[in-house]
Amino acid sequence: MKKHLLALALIAAAGAAQAGNAIIDSFDNGDQTIELDAANPTGTLTNGFRTLSSTLLSSSAPVSSSASVSFGILDITNGGGEDSTVTVQWNVGALSIPTGATDIGFLFKILESDGNPTDVAFSLNGTPIFSSAIPGNTTNADVSFTLSDPSLITSGGLLELVINGASGWDLSLDAFGVSWTDPVVPTNPIPEPASMALIGLGALGLAAIRRRK
Repeated sequence: MKKHLLALALIAAAGAAQAGNAIIDSFDNGDQTIELDAANPTGTLTNGFRTLSSTLLSSSAPVSSSASVSFGILDITNGGGEDSTVTVQWNVGALSIPTGATDIGFLFKILESDGNPTDVAFSLNGTPIFSSAIPGNTTNADVSFTLSDPSLITSGGLLELVINGASGWDLSLDAFGVSWTDPVVPTNPIPEPASMALIGLGALGLAAIRRRK
């Protein structure tokens, strides 16, 4: 999962000299599972890095709704009569993004959604930064978006992802992170042949002057 993310980060900066990236969550550490039913319509789990929450909005017996993180996947499933809202929060530290970097943004992969449409929305420190509708039956789709104000992510803070959908929705996501294009570093130009010839002549002239002395 992570290898694909790193490759996508490089593709996102195609044409640039260098690209940088940082994985925010690979979903392969700190496994979490929330199972909701009629008696337990809400649930929250936190492990110090990631907080996973799920709330039933509507349901019909027998109730079946779950949200889990394991094996590198954030996986959400709902029974045919269930509609839930799933929220994931991270306390993101300041990222070491080079000064002058461009195309700073997020990227993630939708592994699979069922036939129901879903919506994803990201916010950082309470400021909305991206939202998108995910059509039903989406598989292996890469999603990326740039930030209008890159300083938001470079300072870090509380990053929140909220997912909702039509009754019965299922969705699974791969690891996600941040990518950018490194600033272009000026290089010393290589002398053209004519210039090199002049340099050579100049060196010969200096040598001749030394010999005369």
